[in-house]
Amino acid sequence: MHLLARARTARGWKPPELARRIRVLGKERHVHVGTGKDGVYRWEGGRKPDLPTQYLIAELLEIPAEAVLHHPWPRWLALDPLQQPAIHSWDAPGAIQALDEVSGRENIEMQRRHFTQLTGVALTASLWAWLTADPAAAGQITHARRLGEASVAHIEDRVRQLRHADDLDGGGQLLTETAASQQMLVRLLKDRTYSDAHGARLHAAAADLTRMHAWAVFDLYGTCADAYFNAALHSAHASGDPALGSHILAFWSIAANNCGRPADAEAMTAAALSASRGRSTHRVEAMLLSRRARARAHQNNPAALTDLDRAAGLLATSRHHGEDPEWVTWFDQAELLGAQASTHLDLHQPARAEHLFAQTAALFPTDRIRTQALFLARQADAQWQQHDPERACATAHHALDLTEDISSHRAVGPLRDLATHMRTHNAIPAVRDLRERINTALPA
Repeated sequence: MHLLARARTARGWKPPELARRIRVLGKERHVHVGTGKDGVYRWEGGRKPDLPTQYLIAELLEIPAEAVLHHPWPRWLALDPLQQPAIHSWDAPGAIQALDEVSGRENIEMQRRHFTQLTGVALTASLWAWLTADPAAAGQITHARRLGEASVAHIEDRVRQLRHADDLDGGGQLLTETAASQQMLVRLLKDRTYSDAHGARLHAAAADLTRMHAWAVFDLYGTCADAYFNAALHSAHASGDPALGSHILAFWSIAANNCGRPADAEAMTAAALSASRGRSTHRVEAMLLSRRARARAHQNNPAALTDLDRAAGLLATSRHHGEDPEWVTWFDQAELLGAQASTHLDLHQPARAEHLFAQTAALFPTDRIRTQALFLARQADAQWQQHDPERACATAHHALDLTEDISSHRAVGPLRDLATHMRTHNAIPAVRDLRERINTALPA
């Protein structure tokens, strides 16, 4: 969702109401503004309002005028005070408050379509089946006051299952499952007793569940769910695991980067690298460097390539998976090659990008469907930029085949963009066929 749409939605304003308020304020400030609801739709569709209108919008949203001066449109809208997460203390109580604040908190449409509220032991059928699969864990979670090893280990196992399922389906199913599991876990953290060691493990599980939930929101809706990522970071801190906090920041940076906030994404990855350096493995540091490279590439900063060279050197020395946290073992040579290829594409080097995407495809595990589809879409873009429509269309068709099995905005967005870029070449049969398929299979 566009940042302007998020800001007006937070205030309950539809486009005509926002347009009316801008006109009224413009009249008070002696600034002529003739915009109507169509103008708001155009801004949210990618057009930029003129500077006087931006200052009016900032005043309406109570955003300092200096933000308009120092940040480009629409990035300064991220400073909307209604979109900022609440400030919580960096301890276990603060983490629980942050988690509780976001547990089950969605807009009405998402809640209606994807969420089941949990009260007491009135669990969804699937979650109840998971609990009762282990009688010892079910007894502790549903009856006993104190949580023991059986319930903590069972919750950790559930988090692992969801993490592994993520790339198979995309955000749709994960959004539902993480919402239910997160609400249950927050209730346990608030209402039950447990040892310090078990509390740390529960906070680690809550951090990764909330991170997955934020990631699913981004994957499905293209929105950076800052409040969720922030709650996940608080819970990771309460677990006493700096590397896990870096893991949260790495995913937060991807969402921010893809939502037009590359400077924020770079700051997040820089903080993650500082926090984890000397406290994590080479594979973790390589993953973080690749994420910073992506943020830097979006700012056309050639230092991105230096980050990737460092990441490659670190990954080459990380040979023993047993030394790595379980949540980072997915980052392998194929993922690094994909990051390198995407970076070269962002730096306007399509030939190099295509070569690396081809190498990535040869290495990628077949079960990582979403990421395969994403990289194939980018490879098609690289081929298109090299004026090779036939190969670009063939590669895009392959990506479309994969997207039929997943629910992921992130994977299909580049294909929609490619169809838009191709619109002036509709006379080419391959282009026309591809655009028709994309417009049919992936309606906006």
